[in-house]
Formats: sequence, structure tokens, C-alpha cells
Amino acid sequence: MNKHFEYTYTTGTFELWQASMYYAYSSFMGVVNVVFIVSSIALIVSRWNGASDLFRAVMAVLLLLFTVIQPAMIYLRCRAALGGKDQTISLTVEDEGIDVTADGKSGHITWDKVRGAVKKPTLVIIYSGDGAGYILSNKVLKETKNELYDFVQEKIKENSHARTE
Repeated sequence: MNKHFEYTYTTGTFELWQASMYYAYSSFMGVVNVVFIVSSIALIVSRWNGASDLFRAVMAVLLLLFTVIQPAMIYLRCRAALGGKDQTISLTVEDEGIDVTADGKSGHITWDKVRGAVKKPTLVIIYSGDGAGYILSNKVLKETKNELYDFVQEKIKENSHARTE
């Protein structure tokens, strides 16, 4: 069956930030972050009343470190990575591969170069062999999210079987 998905969208700091946060919280670092947040809350609840003002400030900063400061730093890093400008991307996903147009440049990615796809609650990321990835948010995908993800997974699987034969 010949499937065809076409998307033209603008990706910006927020989409890159979302992908970075999903990556951070699905890795070992995420486990450490969650343990640290829970520990900070437990420390604040158990020690707040008897603590000095300095110790209260330290406890508050420890809690804010992983709930506000780290996400803000990741956001700033994402903004710097994009140079402060959004990028318009056109993706066409078909049986032959993925056609990409960005910044006036066009390219074709064959399925043997696609390394994987990840589906998160608010986005899908398609990773290509050159280390790049294409972030598609739910706003862009609309009702095609699951269908696109399943199609990409099927094509990756077909190609991995072709490489092993």
C-alpha cells in the first residue's frame, strides 16, 4: 500500500525543548531528577518549621533546581542551538523514503538511513542516520500521529530485515 504523509511546519525552541525534556526524563538523569525532587519535598515538609531562614532558602533552591532552573537552562540551550530563529521544514514521508526541505535546501533520506522513531505524548521524533532528527508536534500531526509512527516503524523494520538478509 502506497502511503503518503506531507507536513510543512515551523519548528522552534519550544519543540526542541520538549524533545530535550523527554530525553532527559527518560534517561538515568530523569531518575536522579525525580528522586532529588521527591527528596527535596520531603525535606521541606519535615524540616521547614524548625529551620533557619538560610536553611529554608537552601531547601527552596534545591527544590527549584530540578523543577524550574534545569528546565529553564535547557530552554536557553535549545534557543541558542537554533540561533534564536524558528526553522520552516517540509517533510514528505513515502514508501521510497523521506524528502526534506529546510532553509532552501532539499534532500532525500532513504529508509536505510532512518535510525528510529520515538512517539511521546506531545510529539513524534524521526531520527536519521546523519545524527539529525525531525520533531513533529501533535499540532502538526493532528489525527495522523499514530498512522505516521506505525508507518515509519514498519519501514524501519522492513529495512532492518533487508540488511540482515
